[in-house]
Amino acid sequence: MKTIAFILLLLFSPSLLFAKTLVLVHGYMEDGMSWRNKGVSTALQQNNWVDGGALTINQYGVVKYPATVAPLDRDVFYTVELPWTKPIAEQGQILSVYLNTIFIARQQPLSIAAHSNGGVVARYFLVTNTTVPINALISIASPHLGTSLAKYAHLFTKTPADEMAKVAGNDVIKKSKQLFAELKPERPSGFLYWLNHQVHPNISYLSIIRKNAKVVPGKYDYVVPPYSQNMNHVFALKGRSAIFPTNKGHGLTALDGWIIANTVNSNYD
Repeated sequence: MKTIAFILLLLFSPSLLFAKTLVLVHGYMEDGMSWRNKGVSTALQQNNWVDGGALTINQYGVVKYPATVAPLDRDVFYTVELPWTKPIAEQGQILSVYLNTIFIARQQPLSIAAHSNGGVVARYFLVTNTTVPINALISIASPHLGTSLAKYAHLFTKTPADEMAKVAGNDVIKKSKQLFAELKPERPSGFLYWLNHQVHPNISYLSIIRKNAKVVPGKYDYVVPPYSQNMNHVFALKGRSAIFPTNKGHGLTALDGWIIANTVNSNYD
């Protein structure tokens, strides 16, 4: 009876068929609020998206703030909290819990927008996912082929300088050692080589790239080179990603929100 009632609800409420669900995945040293603090959520709301809330995980499972239920007939976005010092696979497994929870609530394919190493986490989910239908992946300034900054940070964890930082109360770099190792420039024995050679689902891909045309403070990505941000350079995705170059720094901006909104909407036109 519940199934019949749901089908009747769709038949008499066509707008439900076109409601969209977006999940925003943050990067290193960020959290779900980064999307709100940097103006991305405001841009989405100006494009008629509803903020569905921030999802976190505690000892009781997935918790959403605020606890209100997002309307099924509206386009809704959610943010999630990941343990950003952890290895990619561990973050990907937690992302899977979030996405399964959202899918159960919304009962429709999801779109993912991910910033920085969140884009790599999202791709790990895509190649290991067997349960949640995904429409699109939008990555923003993500190190798909790695970054030398991660290599240098990984080397830093092996020096006395890291011990000095730990004594000073900052052991974040030490905790990120495995993550840095995985995000080093792609090589045959590395994590990214494995990930980049996995079969990726047949969905829409968009690479938002910081093109670094000019070395201007705030408009230059010192973290990830543009070549690495382009998913077309991933072995398994050659020629499958649209690209959107921007003259911005590595961080999130309101412009990203407008690009995300237009991209997700176009997938339903």
